[in-house]
Amino acid sequence: MDTAARSSTSIIPHVEFAAIRHDMEHSDAQREIIIKKSRDVQKYSKQAIFAAHRNDTARCGKLLLDAAVIAGEILPILTELPNLRYGSFSNAMEEYAEARCFQTFLGSGRVISPTELENVERDEYLGGVLDFTGELNRYAVARATKRDVQAVVNCRDLVEGLMGEFLQFDLRNGAIRKKYDSLKYTLRKMENTLYELSLAEAGFKKQEDPEAEAHEKQAEREHQLESL
Repeated sequence: MDTAARSSTSIIPHVEFAAIRHDMEHSDAQREIIIKKSRDVQKYSKQAIFAAHRNDTARCGKLLLDAAVIAGEILPILTELPNLRYGSFSNAMEEYAEARCFQTFLGSGRVISPTELENVERDEYLGGVLDFTGELNRYAVARATKRDVQAVVNCRDLVEGLMGEFLQFDLRNGAIRKKYDSLKYTLRKMENTLYELSLAEAGFKKQEDPEAEAHEKQAEREHQLESL
């Protein structure tokens, strides 16, 4: 057949190209919806953490409920286009998991289980738990200013327990690995906070009992003389 005589229809799949363009336009439109709604999920989750730090449990619970409702509105889109989960929505659900972790800890002193977090996938849960330890450190510092040593000890013990769990993972380079690497610094900060509290407590006791402090100094001088 003469090339000039061929119709463009026979050499270019116009219908298929049109279908591809339609799919891409549809995917882009759905992606914009996910990005917009995910911002709200993330915003409400951050606000819930702030409310939890201020001991406003009612507002914290309301914000997390609102975040969960919006996340539920996104799920039908992800059922159709699962590849759109990774990005804005996954980041938002990680923030949501972090907020739920902090809420649960303040309410019952434990780490929430993944089965209690609806619509949160494995890596989102792990990332949320690791981020939660940062909020736990802020909480521990706040309790330390109130001389609540036991609260700081509880926070330290929980982070230490999580360290033990994460040590059993074979984490490869990635977002979860980076978050895990910061966990040891969080634990160190809590240890330092407890150490500073012990020093402050020792100093306070000396001020309360100056006679005991004098005896301690006298004993130290005698020890120095004996060592000469």
